[in-house]
Amino acid sequence: MRMIQLLRLAAQAEALRWKRTGRGYAMQAGLGAAAAVFALLLLVMLHVAALIWLQEDRTPLSAALIVAAVDLVLAAILGFLAARHAHDPVAIEAQRVRDDALRQVGDTTARAAMVLPLLRSQSMKKGLVGAALTAAVVGLMARR
Repeated sequence: MRMIQLLRLAAQAEALRWKRTGRGYAMQAGLGAAAAVFALLLLVMLHVAALIWLQEDRTPLSAALIVAAVDLVLAAILGFLAARHAHDPVAIEAQRVRDDALRQVGDTTARAAMVLPLLRSQSMKKGLVGAALTAAVVGLMARR
């Protein structure tokens, strides 16, 4: 019964981890899309206004270079915000719970594999050797 509860707990923790990780990626993609839309639409209006304003005192070429420098700064700031990836503490904890539950399932399985040959064996010596070999194999499989 405990093994089933541990497996259920591991499955729930894994589902929560995937849900939270997916939510983080969706937020990151949304921020990137918003940054792109903002960069395209707002900068078009800023270009027009800045070029008109800057051409009063400067040549059209120098006005265009100033606007391009401002575009570069805005794109760098928005790109940095979109590329930033913070780890979700709930997803990390869910992964730890899943790993602990699966480790306990492996330990329980190893113990059961060690005891079962003893119960089935006619001779105690033969049962102990079989139990030791089975426990070693299950232990190696559980660590992978």
